[in-house]
Amino acid sequence: MKLLYIGVCRENLEKYYPSYIKGEFLKDTFTDAELADAVTLKNIDVLMVDVFNTTFTASLLQQLKGRIKLINFLYQSIDSLIDLKEAENCGIEVRKLPDDIYCDEVAEFAVAQLLCACKGTIQFDKSVKNGEWNQAINTNFSLRGKTLGVVGFGNIGKRIVRLCENWGMNILVTRKRMNKNQCVPNVTFVDFSDLIENSNYIIFALPINKDTFQMFNENHTEKLNENSIIVNISRGDIVDENAIYESLRSGRLYKYCTDVFSQEPVNNDHVLLNSDKTILSPHVAWATEDTMEKAYSVWFNQTAI
Repeated sequence: MKLLYIGVCRENLEKYYPSYIKGEFLKDTFTDAELADAVTLKNIDVLMVDVFNTTFTASLLQQLKGRIKLINFLYQSIDSLIDLKEAENCGIEVRKLPDDIYCDEVAEFAVAQLLCACKGTIQFDKSVKNGEWNQAINTNFSLRGKTLGVVGFGNIGKRIVRLCENWGMNILVTRKRMNKNQCVPNVTFVDFSDLIENSNYIIFALPINKDTFQMFNENHTEKLNENSIIVNISRGDIVDENAIYESLRSGRLYKYCTDVFSQEPVNNDHVLLNSDKTILSPHVAWATEDTMEKAYSVWFNQTAI
């Protein structure tokens, strides 16, 4: 069995799972033809996929047919990454991580970003380290009495609500399968547009697909409340990043906190890097000491073909 690692950090493998199966590593950016050539030249049987900036389309899968037996994703949600029906037609097995493997950690990270944005901890830290002691330079925002909107109510969304429900906030939720009569303690189910209009803080926690692609866009910017904060731990393309930037620039949006981008790794000229109203991280919400070891263990245990 020969493995090709795509978008995988070799340093993390060596640190958290030193017994990993040795294999070939593909550079960060590549074309479909380069991937297919690498598979052929190296006699690859299994693709081990982490950061992946394209899609296993029907055309690409056809090029891999007869060579690749398994595509093994270090992801919980893969619907946007591969044509599952075509993979089955090509005799290629597809595996992913369990849906709940690091939902707690991602939910905790989302809440941590929200707290940092509300309380100004990063800004205050920088000002004190710069020799400033001006207690009037900035203020922070209360949580009690404010409204939190959670977009998505899967494993992560439910955990976010559980973490926040005792903070004295009103909690609104919108989800794919809406049932406004659904009874969940401390939660009111609303349409997406109602959630945007009535929330002070918004957390996106849902998978990317054709229905959720740029679901927040320029049509929603004027509906934001004053001093709104958006946290995104879903995928970069859940929002229109240009619309987010314009909202920050105009003052309609107070802070945008994101662990994900439309293109990863993010380019140095990315529009969101030009704003001092963002809190950014490199897609690490899931990555704790515990989950790194756990995820790699599960990932490699399901490589058998």
